[in-house]
Amino acid sequence: MKYHMLIALFFVLIFASAVHADVRTAINSVDPQPVEPGNDLTLKIGYTNFGATQVRMSSAIDLSYPFSLKSSTESFENGFDVCGFCSRTNNYFISVDPSAKSGTYPIYIRLSGTDGSEVKTINVSVRGTPNLILVSEPIANITPAQKFDMNLELQNIGTGLAREVKVTTKSSDFIALGATIQTTEKVDPHDSSFLYFAMSPGQNLDAGSYNLPFEISYKDEQGNSYTITQNIGVRVVNDGLLNIESIKVASPTGGQTIAGQPITVVIRLQNIGHGDANSIESQIVCDGQTSKAFLGQLKKNEDSPAVFDMTIQNGGKHTCTLTTKYSDDTGTKTMTNSFDINLKNPDFPVLPIIIVIIIAAIYYFKVYRKKK
Repeated sequence: MKYHMLIALFFVLIFASAVHADVRTAINSVDPQPVEPGNDLTLKIGYTNFGATQVRMSSAIDLSYPFSLKSSTESFENGFDVCGFCSRTNNYFISVDPSAKSGTYPIYIRLSGTDGSEVKTINVSVRGTPNLILVSEPIANITPAQKFDMNLELQNIGTGLAREVKVTTKSSDFIALGATIQTTEKVDPHDSSFLYFAMSPGQNLDAGSYNLPFEISYKDEQGNSYTITQNIGVRVVNDGLLNIESIKVASPTGGQTIAGQPITVVIRLQNIGHGDANSIESQIVCDGQTSKAFLGQLKKNEDSPAVFDMTIQNGGKHTCTLTTKYSDDTGTKTMTNSFDINLKNPDFPVLPIIIVIIIAAIYYFKVYRKKK
């Protein structure tokens, strides 16, 4: 503040010169100083006649980028009068372009009077203030222990340069699988930088919505430090995951599994996921034969048998296909597994054949003896 007061005093001193012997022109104020891009600046110029005679003179303001004149309290371009021992003041209301870069820019005051003309220069300091925010696409349907990519856009919505930028993940519920800190050298006003974090929810994290805190630290062009914290929302869901615990093939009568006779296939399914598995429906296909079973719901760590009854006509080894459909928080899923079963061929009917042979033999001998 003292520095800017000295600058203002300096302006007053250097403007205490005249285009007329009795008139002094001075900058009364430049407010604010420095000024931010997108804001307005007020420039007050005073004219004092120290003589007894009225004086006529003119004064015009000359502006270039990033300044533009909005209005003024007086129009002195075409000339104005200052009576003896009088003062007049003109206030200029100036806007600063929002996209202006920080720096020092000149404003010129062109004066003319009876003793000639001159140009006065006012150096105005434009200083922007950086303002960083994080922007992310919606992150949903993340399951515990699942790796996901968090792509962040770091936007500078402020008016000043941000430099030495550092973004740090501060979440205790989500694990950074790589670096926990991302840096960028600078982010210009109205510009962006893209950052990437590989993340994973904790193994035992419950389903729900979570805020991941990120700490953003940076400096402005004057070296002032800023530290803010911003949250990014993430939705965690629980997924069901079915696994075959065991497969058993048996005969309903308790004997051997024989081709052409009914068999029962019992497949025990277990939910080893983090959430419920709902609307479970299984189907097996063996040697063209199909059977279905409906289990309903299995909660986490629960198991239940799926029972299939069928009759396969051919003996030997058969490859069966199990298809299981179910739903969880992430949607509908299908699981396919293959397994083999072996069926024994029916025993050869020896006794009936022997009986047939004996009957045939008796018949033959009877017929043959009658012919004799």
